[in-house]
Amino acid sequence: MTDSHLPQEIEEQAAAYALGILPAEDQTVFEKRVALSKNGLGAAARAFQAVVEQLGFGVPTIEPPAALRERVLAHVAREADREELTFQSMADHLSFATPPVTPPTSLRNRLLDRVRNETHLPRRSLPPLTFVRASEGTWQEMAPGVTAKILHFDPVSRRATALVRMAPGSVYAPHRHAEPEEFYVLEGGCFCGGQELAAGDYHRAEAGTEHHDTSSDDGCLLLIISSPQNEMLR
Repeated sequence: MTDSHLPQEIEEQAAAYALGILPAEDQTVFEKRVALSKNGLGAAARAFQAVVEQLGFGVPTIEPPAALRERVLAHVAREADREELTFQSMADHLSFATPPVTPPTSLRNRLLDRVRNETHLPRRSLPPLTFVRASEGTWQEMAPGVTAKILHFDPVSRRATALVRMAPGSVYAPHRHAEPEEFYVLEGGCFCGGQELAAGDYHRAEAGTEHHDTSSDDGCLLLIISSPQNEMLR
């Protein structure tokens, strides 16, 4: 390939470096070798690089069929949407599972002033139809024996719709509701607000109320609409 009398192994490294396929750990070693070389290695590397640059100009541009181009673009768009939904789901899980932190008074006042001065608060564009399959979503542990799967999170109302599963004998910690909380018992039964609730029963707790005794002897599955900003009481 070159007029220099470099060992074949070194020339192959120079070619791989120019093509960008040399392993990362070998790239650093090769670059140092080029910098210290006095036997024409630098010239060989530049020669290979020039050839690589010309390869792109030597290949004619091929216009794909319109149908194929549309399928590729649609696939790219679906992948982008899937990544966005995955990221949002992770953010929702973190928001739902993390106990709220009271900000310093000065920071809270500055944020409230900023909100009051806004003439328009942008709202995240939501799809007109949302579907979550039984096989989709991730179950997040909220407490020992208590897991939740977020179905939807509204950043404006700050309320999440979730499935909550309580294992037999599990207990959820006392908490005060930042927003109204609603739940419907889908399976099993639980004890909440001083009442025994069975499959088919509904319960609503207004903002500011407290739950001190949420538990399940035999396990249950609940559909809950609640705020991740609830205040844990212990």
